[in-house]
This record gives sequence, structure tokens and C-alpha cells, in this order.
Amino acid sequence: MSKTQILIDEEEFAVAANSFRELSQEVRALHKDVSDMLNDLRTGFDTPAGRKFYNSCYAGLLLPLIEQVTVIEHIADNLTTAKNMYAPVFDEYRDLVNDLNR
Repeated sequence: MSKTQILIDEEEFAVAANSFRELSQEVRALHKDVSDMLNDLRTGFDTPAGRKFYNSCYAGLLLPLIEQVTVIEHIADNLTTAKNMYAPVFDEYRDLVNDLNR
């Protein structure tokens, strides 16, 4: 029977949550850029075919980006929640190590 180790790094929770929050901002910026480009195209391409193209791009490009932001922010929130939930364990571990080192 093999032993399995589970390692939890307190700082990595914060680093990962911050990384996902940064990614969320990058995806938001991408969404804005794509949206701006499509709106420019929409203005100059105001025909039935142009509207169909815009609607297709909206459904195929913009909505998935919005949904991706939601998922990324949910992951960041969950990492922050996990860090906060484990905080007492990390605090007790530090106290134990300090007591043993005295």
C-alpha cells in the first residue's frame, strides 16, 4: 500500500487566485476589443447579411468570452474561499512548529 501525500501551500492559494483574477481582466479586455471591432464592422456592414454575421459572431465569440469570465472569476473566488477555510489549519501548524522549536 503506497502512501499519498497531500501538500497544501498557503501562498499558492493567493497566487493562484490572483492569477485567475488577472486572467479575468485579460479576457474582459479581449471581449471589449472584439466587441469594439464587431461594432465597427456592424456600422459599416448594415445589411441583412451583415446583421446575420454580427449575430453569429456575438453568439460564437462574445457570449463565450462573457461565460469564460464568469467561470474564471468563480475559480478565483473558490481559491480565495479555500485559502480562508484553511487559514486556521495553517495558523495552528505554525503555532505547533513554534512550540516544538522552543
